Amino acid sequence: MILFTGGGTSGSWKVRGEQLGAACGATVQAKSIECSQADVIVAVKRIPAATLTAIRASRKPWAWDIVDAYPQPACSTWNRSQAIGWVRGQIQEKSPTAIIWPNQKMREDCDTGLPGVVIPHHYRPKSDTNLIRENVLTVGYEGSPTYISGWPLAESCAARGWGFVVNPPLLAEVDIVVAFRTGAGYVQRHWKSNVKLANAHGTGTPFIGQRECGYLETQSGLEQWAECPEDLDDCFDRLSGQYHRQTVSKAFIAKRYSVDDAALDLKGFLSAWA
Repeated sequence: MILFTGGGTSGSWKVRGEQLGAACGATVQAKSIECSQADVIVAVKRIPAATLTAIRASRKPWAWDIVDAYPQPACSTWNRSQAIGWVRGQIQEKSPTAIIWPNQKMREDCDTGLPGVVIPHHYRPKSDTNLIRENVLTVGYEGSPTYISGWPLAESCAARGWGFVVNPPLLAEVDIVVAFRTGAGYVQRHWKSNVKLANAHGTGTPFIGQRECGYLETQSGLEQWAECPEDLDDCFDRLSGQYHRQTVSKAFIAKRYSVDDAALDLKGFLSAWA
């Protein structure tokens, strides 16, 4: 029996705990303090102290899914050396038997020699496919508005007669999705998960973002990259044509990584290692 556990309050828990755990046929229980019945345990993100104590007491093999485990926003000021030192220190302190990494770059930076596997984010289950309209009407962003405070997205869209919406009810209903961060440090640019791009792949919605490692490792090759607000107009120009957006959408759908794909990869790793 596989047990998925963790803090149970974050978006990462919903995706990497509830969704992925269910697809693996696992028992999913946030903040579990009863781990003795499991054959192998997967602990997601930040692990409550009582749960970590129960995991250790069970003496069962366990993998730490280290996705977004670092303190935020404090990690924004860390340089590469500080970031790696924190992660390796946490691995030594918690002493998992294996590590689940959110991307290859974080593994390359922080690997301590434990058994490990890279599992990128899967796209949101039951996503609708985007309808590519003749003209762009709406650009969307998923996440906290704080992270895009330095990007004049609403103004740039308005100048083109487009709308801009934060956290659209359905990603498939916007024509272009954007993903930016203001004031990102080493951790954000190199270790953050690919979740926003994964969801764009899932719906086939054209994407504009910064060149973060999580995105670059899972790209289709037709994503648009903008490193500063001045790059936006060029990206918007390239995605304004219906034919190009249709080409992008087909490439994204072909690239998408489902929860079942992630479960197959993770179960293969667990069966080979645990």
